[in-house]
Amino acid sequence: MPKIKILGSGREVGRAAILIEHNGRGLLLDYGVNFDDEDKPIFPGDVRPRDLEGLVLTHSHLDHIGAAPYLYVSEGPRLFGTRLTLHVSRLLLYDMIKLNGAYLPYDERSVEDMLGNADNIEYGKEYTIGDFAFKPLYSGHIPGSASILVEAAGKRILYTSDINVIEAKLVGPARLDGVKADVVIVESTYGDTDHPPRRASEDRFYDAVREVVEGGGTVLVPAFSVSRGQEIAMVLAERDFEYPVWLDGMVRQVAEIYAANPKFILNPGLLMKALSEFRIVSGWQDRRKAFKKPGVVIASAGMLKGGPSLYYARRMAANPKNGIFMVSYQAPGTPGRSILEEGVLGEERIPVLARVEWFDFSSHIDQSGIISLLKGINGVEKVVLVHGDPVAQEALKSRIAEELDITEIETPGFLDTIEL
Repeated sequence: MPKIKILGSGREVGRAAILIEHNGRGLLLDYGVNFDDEDKPIFPGDVRPRDLEGLVLTHSHLDHIGAAPYLYVSEGPRLFGTRLTLHVSRLLLYDMIKLNGAYLPYDERSVEDMLGNADNIEYGKEYTIGDFAFKPLYSGHIPGSASILVEAAGKRILYTSDINVIEAKLVGPARLDGVKADVVIVESTYGDTDHPPRRASEDRFYDAVREVVEGGGTVLVPAFSVSRGQEIAMVLAERDFEYPVWLDGMVRQVAEIYAANPKFILNPGLLMKALSEFRIVSGWQDRRKAFKKPGVVIASAGMLKGGPSLYYARRMAANPKNGIFMVSYQAPGTPGRSILEEGVLGEERIPVLARVEWFDFSSHIDQSGIISLLKGINGVEKVVLVHGDPVAQEALKSRIAEELDITEIETPGFLDTIEL
């Protein structure tokens, strides 16, 4: 019978790595990293590449792909991912090597060797490799992302990876209704909370932006480069925001990759409108002037740990007319979190006099969404909660037990194995 081994994301958010084993062979689903307080990567559990039939990357965030090139330092397994996931993964992995190369056991050559072993996969099609069959399904997390339905020895295992069930600007809701699965491995990032309605978040954000800009200030939006920055640009473009909007850093590069892959975008016309109407920061001359007139600057990185957003924040923080609007998760210990909680920026502890707000634009499913998702899947005997902290997982576990006819609910830790 197949086994599930948790090489990462067990009782933690991120570092996703799920190994499905059968007859001594494995199919690996994601192989990502987390980062410690000094920004050093934390790798998942080891697996021998020669024991793998293949590696499937569900999407391009580093907590799902950051360790993958390590498997290709010598000869590695076949790689699978959607065309967009593979394209954006190259960009992010090269950037990670640039920033963290001293701490990584691989280099650019390993990335190219990995992508040289890659097969593009498409939603709804079934792929067979060794004793495993798998089917990618639309997950609604970011463009190109997928949930993976694996079949081995008659058992059907659904790995949701990161998933969402709402309609955003870039992507629509996950399409898993009616899927049959014996086991569902589901993310629990927000297992203890519900997000506000997306439209309410968009309205609140837009109104706050207009208040700052019409008061003569500039709004900095530090945003994740992959998906969040483009989502925010599309929110402004949809409403014909008439003030200057600047895109800076990897937000711009990813937007251009998305524009070249319109079949993965829910509303490609709106993305193209944003790219054609908004301004691109193409060098330091643009960067120095972007924040000096009323408008909006959308810049990477989302937690202000580096990138152009940190440059802007240091220069905008002292002006009470300005705004610093967070639209991404702010991890403990990051500059973004210290702005929200203490009103200071960085080790210099620069006082932040600008208006500071946080808006929920999460691309992760919430507690009620998980319950709805599980109700739509047929034949579920066991639920395995991953990619969440223990508090969120316990809250979600209780609600699943109360509302669904599922008695086997597991919250495995790092390197735990689940026998089927």
